[in-house]
Amino acid sequence: MDDKISENFLKQVLSKPESGKSENFLKQVLSKPELKINKKSQVTIFVVLGLMLIVLILIFLLLLRPAETEAYDEENPQAYIESCTRDATEEAIEIISEHGGDIHPRGSVLYKGIDRTFLCYNSQLYKKCINQRPLLIEHIQKEIENYIYPKVYECFQALQKNLEQKYEIENPDDLKINARIQSRHVSVEIDKYFSMKNEEDKKEFEKFTMNLVHPMYNLAEIAMEIVNQEAKYCDFNAVGYMVLHNEFDIKRFITGDSNTLYTIEERASGQKFTFAVRSCVLPPGL
Repeated sequence: MDDKISENFLKQVLSKPESGKSENFLKQVLSKPELKINKKSQVTIFVVLGLMLIVLILIFLLLLRPAETEAYDEENPQAYIESCTRDATEEAIEIISEHGGDIHPRGSVLYKGIDRTFLCYNSQLYKKCINQRPLLIEHIQKEIENYIYPKVYECFQALQKNLEQKYEIENPDDLKINARIQSRHVSVEIDKYFSMKNEEDKKEFEKFTMNLVHPMYNLAEIAMEIVNQEAKYCDFNAVGYMVLHNEFDIKRFITGDSNTLYTIEERASGQKFTFAVRSCVLPPGL
């Protein structure tokens, strides 16, 4: 009703003789029925489009949802051991990344309530620091192995407990773990005999594997580069490095005790590695 009143009013205004040629043009435009606005039709269209958008979003989220794996899959114990090992490995990497390469830091400084390992250190004034972890990558691999060993052992014990009601289980204590970190990839190989037998079938396993996408190797590689430059030049050009490698962010903070804290972050994943350096320290007041 309001639309018709407004239209009639506009037509009356345009009917005045002094309105000119432009008014005649507007009269012709208003007289076309296909240009008349129907508010109810517009509302209906927007509602339909909104519902279609919601449905598309729900379908997209369902497609992104990872497939759920049965914790105890009687047909595939590898799936359970892999999942259990992944959880333990992620825990180890998180601790190592916060502490600067160690599960239990030895030679560290407290920063933001967490002990950060000195990867390069010299307590003497003016002296260049000495690399404390020349084989950082190998050290991290060993730290992962030592941390996850008892947890993986418990994984096998839990698997046996769940299956022994239906199967005859053979689960000797022998267990060997080999962790490897490579570019954006962490892998764990487990050498362990495990068998399950019933009246119908017998299944035997001798090796279990776990693969994880993580930039631990890349972060450690950058940390070694920083340490090498600190040991040689008493400094590291973080800005210059980030210009050449913009996928990483490097932050440096110097404490009141002249300790330098480095935090390396992979921008895409948000994964970080923090460690400490004490090098070429000047006496107080200089």
